[in-house]
Amino acid sequence: MTTHTLTINGEKVTITQESVLLAAADARPSVRPYRHGVLIGSVLWAPKDLLRAVIGNDDLGNVDSPRAMKAFNVLGFQTFTETVYTADGLPFVHPDNQLRAQEGARP
Repeated sequence: MTTHTLTINGEKVTITQESVLLAAADARPSVRPYRHGVLIGSVLWAPKDLLRAVIGNDDLGNVDSPRAMKAFNVLGFQTFTETVYTADGLPFVHPDNQLRAQEGARP
């Protein structure tokens, strides 16, 4: 069984693939995904909305969407992040997210 443990409000919370699938089967998304999404079956969930359904608690403390997405990705679910495009129609990659050449390597 694949599991992932998150710390939410100082407590360790372990979620499993099965708990995600059961929660998604018993609930419907309450918000529309904005920048991030997790695909469960044919339904796209906002990651924090899905995490709330899985753990049965609305208070996620310091868990943001990227941390929630990482948990679902580790559990084997497909995750999506919004792509921003330049005026030329090319995908924009923030400088902090660009691949860097290895030290000593020529660009």
